[in-house]
Amino acid sequence: MQFVYEAMRPDGTSVHERIDAVGRNEAAESLREKGLLLLKLDEAGGDPAANMGSDSFLQSTQFSTRDLVLFTRQMKMLLESGAPLVPALEAAETQSTKPIVRRVLRRLRVCVEEGASLTDALEDQSKHFDSVFRSMIAAGEATATLPQAFGRLAGLAQQQAHTRKLVYGALLYPALLSVLLVAVVLVLLLFVVPRFHMLFTSLGSALPATTEILFAMSQFLQSGWPYILAGTAALIGGLTIARQSPTVHAATTTLMLHVPVIGPLYTRITIARVLRIWAALFSCHVPLLDAIRQSRQAVRNERFAAMLRGVEEAVESGGRIGVALADSGLVAPIITSAIRTGEENSRLAEAVDFVSSWMDEDNASALHNLTRLAEPVLLGVMGVIVGFVAMALFVPLFDLATAT
Repeated sequence: MQFVYEAMRPDGTSVHERIDAVGRNEAAESLREKGLLLLKLDEAGGDPAANMGSDSFLQSTQFSTRDLVLFTRQMKMLLESGAPLVPALEAAETQSTKPIVRRVLRRLRVCVEEGASLTDALEDQSKHFDSVFRSMIAAGEATATLPQAFGRLAGLAQQQAHTRKLVYGALLYPALLSVLLVAVVLVLLLFVVPRFHMLFTSLGSALPATTEILFAMSQFLQSGWPYILAGTAALIGGLTIARQSPTVHAATTTLMLHVPVIGPLYTRITIARVLRIWAALFSCHVPLLDAIRQSRQAVRNERFAAMLRGVEEAVESGGRIGVALADSGLVAPIITSAIRTGEENSRLAEAVDFVSSWMDEDNASALHNLTRLAEPVLLGVMGVIVGFVAMALFVPLFDLATAT
């Protein structure tokens, strides 16, 4: 298969040639290996939009965080190197390997080619680009700092992805230990305990209360496992459906704030996310009230949403952000003090950026400590369960041995 491509050499000169390759991805990879910056790649004699997927696929798929990071970093690099907006969008479109991303970027490029601003083009694709993204791009276009806006968006997306990775990583090991704990209990109750039950029944000896309880649990699990399985599935399904209710969701997220260890960490992570969005918006010269309103989409907890509404009302009435945050009772005094100092010195953007970076580091350390705390706790629970089973089974054996 032959492709026609347009690329830029490292010295800045352009090249228009043809290349033979099995597919589009192989052609793009071959050109990148030659040190060329790919701007356009079309099948010779074909439709540039071919093989991009159907509209139904577009409607059912969203940009991932990784897609946004890659797109924003590409645009920052291309625009800072002097590429015009349309060729930069075309290059990002061509280098993407995901049909949904290529189709969305193609629509952006076509809109800009027809004379629309990038901000207007993004409004047409609002399901893929949230209001924070669109506001920062709008501010970047208005102030002729579009490369910097893409750079800040790339940093924001990367930090969000990093935080999510830390949270999932912190939960992974305790989850694995929990699965191992359940597996050990099931093996003991379904395979080990029944054999001891047969032994003690054949001997006809009196058993301690702990052993009787253990045998009862084993028999219940063997005979009632279909009901247990059905009940567990019904409970999970019911909780999933209930969480769709705004009232239940608000109650659940509010309850989470009061869970020891987890609640304070959840609060700090949410506050850090809000401040990080503020820092990115402020640095792009987005108006203060707009930045506060748009940060609401970063929170799902009603208490944090109420906090942001209080901050917005305070700013509208001439108050200060730091005071409103302190009144919410959710933000630590050291954070509100730093923000108040930034406001008083007309350096709010720098203060919010510094605080969010500091909180990100502190939260990463807290997540690591939480993982280290969960490990001995779960291992201790596992040891207690195994010890209980061992005691319940071997004490009668010792009694029989001493009796004989």
